Amino acid sequence: MANEEQAKPKEESSNSFLDGFIDQSSSAPQRGPRMSEEAEKSVIGKNIKFRGELIGNESLHIEGTVEGTVIMEGHNLSVGAGGELNANIHAKNITVEGALTGDALAEELIEIRRTAVVKGNLIAPRIQLDDGGKFRGSMDMVDTDAEMKERTSDFKEKLVHPNLPPRDNEIDGKKKAGKGSSAKSSGLFSAKSAATETSDSPAELVTSD
Repeated sequence: MANEEQAKPKEESSNSFLDGFIDQSSSAPQRGPRMSEEAEKSVIGKNIKFRGELIGNESLHIEGTVEGTVIMEGHNLSVGAGGELNANIHAKNITVEGALTGDALAEELIEIRRTAVVKGNLIAPRIQLDDGGKFRGSMDMVDTDAEMKERTSDFKEKLVHPNLPPRDNEIDGKKKAGKGSSAKSSGLFSAKSAATETSDSPAELVTSD
């Protein structure tokens, strides 16, 4: 009897150890769509300054300084608490925790967090302003797909950097526009960009130590 009683706790201990091992393996993080999206996200670090036209086919997070235009159609754009964005922007979802000066169009949602300072005009089906967030400008909450398509078409005029050569699909449009220069349509950042852009290259990337 004594041997059986001594063997029983050992068996229970063995089972509990095995169960714990199985639980740990089953609770290991599985790679899914959310992790895949995070892996595909690019980051502009806090020591990077970019001037020009920024176009991407993946989500982007900005911790540094960007001036010009940012186009992330179908993908997410976020500005960290230390980030500064002086640009007109277009993305699927836009989240601002830092500073944004310029007009913004989002296909789904624009979210202004409590640490954000935003100056510009916002267009999106949904716009969220957290308590404490600072905003100056206008909000246009689009109701229908047709209205969103119209806003997107009109907004493309604001996504032309004043000191960059036009993209191929814009050359004909500019010839027809006549006196309507892209500099006038570039929004809040146009004057500053014109004053600071001295390089012949279409975009300037500056890193600081």
